[in-house]
Amino acid sequence: MITKVGNIKFEGNVHEDKDISAIVSLGKFLAIGSDESKRKIQILEKEKEQKNQEIVYKVKEDLEIKLPHLCEDTKQEIDIEGMSISDENTLFVIGSHSLKRLKVKDDKTYCQNRERMTKVISEDRRNTIFRLKVDCKTGEENKKKRKIIRIKEIIENDSILGIFTKIPSKENGVDIEGIASEGDTLYIGFRGPVLRENYVPVMVIEDIEDASDYELRFVNLRGNGIRAITKVKNGFLIIAGPVGDGFGAYELYFWNGVDCIPGTDKVEKVALIPLGEIPTPDNAKAEGITVIEETNDDYKFIIIYDSLKNGQPTLFQLKKPWQEEKK
Repeated sequence: MITKVGNIKFEGNVHEDKDISAIVSLGKFLAIGSDESKRKIQILEKEKEQKNQEIVYKVKEDLEIKLPHLCEDTKQEIDIEGMSISDENTLFVIGSHSLKRLKVKDDKTYCQNRERMTKVISEDRRNTIFRLKVDCKTGEENKKKRKIIRIKEIIENDSILGIFTKIPSKENGVDIEGIASEGDTLYIGFRGPVLRENYVPVMVIEDIEDASDYELRFVNLRGNGIRAITKVKNGFLIIAGPVGDGFGAYELYFWNGVDCIPGTDKVEKVALIPLGEIPTPDNAKAEGITVIEETNDDYKFIIIYDSLKNGQPTLFQLKKPWQEEKK
């Protein structure tokens, strides 16, 4: 059972505080990103732990993200959807790599809204992975070691994903919402597309210096897409949620990383274990997860929610089900 054990409080000027979509633990620091933040992430430092089990983090630094090969159009957002830490000081930040359809608005006329519905927008800023070097002891970035990784063309040329690159996000088009990492290997989780028999792709790039060397693995989340993914011992934790904008349950899974597609000659065994439904206050969307402590018996992790103030970061604890079975 997923149990709430405390609250997280953010102090300071948190950017776009109701659109936080990504979070990652960097030791005593947290990094957060927003899908409306235009072009920055924030580093927050742990200040204190209250007696009421509230942990306070204070904004330490804004890290502005720029794409030098593009014009600096401030109206274009990077659409940060996932972050991951690797080797203690390598921070990966990924955009959604998606198209977007304009929303209808109550203050528009019927004709205006019909016209808005026809417009699908491509923003190249969304099609980027950033690699930053952040010292987990000081929270400071070495800006000289930033790297930009581009996989849009690879996705477009993929025999499975390419078909979905012309479909907007939330409509089963390509939509990246999670990234996990282990050394130089990236695991990129897709909210969409969800394929026949409910298979969801995870792009595994073994070496970021050659992103064209990759494979697709698949998980079956019972019709849901990946809303966040994070590395843990022997596998990953995945937040699964609706592909579209409709309401639906958000569930947590453990996955050992083995492709879920079956085969008579398959040797590796799949472990895809549902861990329970994630509490969603006010029907908010669970958008990000980061593990702050893992033991042999349990996980302690923070979940953030879209559309709630400061993402309403909440601390949860979960007993590993295979440990419970031993008892």
